[in-house]
Amino acid sequence: MAETASKKQDTAGIAYAAAASKKQFPKPGRPEIAFVGRSNVGKSTLVNALSRRRNLARTSKTPGKTRMVFFFDVSPDYIFVDLPGYGFAKTSRNDFDALSRVTDDYFQAGRPIGLVLLLIDIRRGLGKLDLEMIDYLCHFDIEWAVVLTKADKVSRQAALKTEREVMETVEDYAGRYGRRAHLPLSVSAGLNPRDQRIQALENRIIEFAAQAAK
Repeated sequence: MAETASKKQDTAGIAYAAAASKKQFPKPGRPEIAFVGRSNVGKSTLVNALSRRRNLARTSKTPGKTRMVFFFDVSPDYIFVDLPGYGFAKTSRNDFDALSRVTDDYFQAGRPIGLVLLLIDIRRGLGKLDLEMIDYLCHFDIEWAVVLTKADKVSRQAALKTEREVMETVEDYAGRYGRRAHLPLSVSAGLNPRDQRIQALENRIIEFAAQAAK
């Protein structure tokens, strides 16, 4: 039987735990902010920006390489959870099933999830797997919000167009499930923590973590 993942510390002294299965998940405590999305969408980069650490969540140029759930003790008020990316074709079928299983196990484990940030590459927009994830989160009554990544890769006009299209979809799903629609936020790679978009996202995280802690 696998043991619960022991906590380690990164070079900046932030405690974290890595889990390959639900048996290794750390004991639940503070509200958790989960990051989910397609492989190579920029989850690790965003975790680093929000935690004000350069290499807390190690980024990789090889999509699908991260196959574990990482729990980062970044705040006295909440935990960051970096979930495996989904949908990379070169990952073997068995590995893809394992990725799907550990992500599903996380959501079904009764964790104190304050908010799930669904990251979408602004150049691609919402894909089939992203819509399935939205439907999944709505079905299980989990709070979620879309974050559009890599906004620096497109023109402002193209970014606004994608934001409108995504918002229409968000409102559609929220309406179906009787939930409140949250405005998508756009961020760029390598954002300064003082950037207004990062600060807006931080404020949203703090808000939902506080609600989950009640």
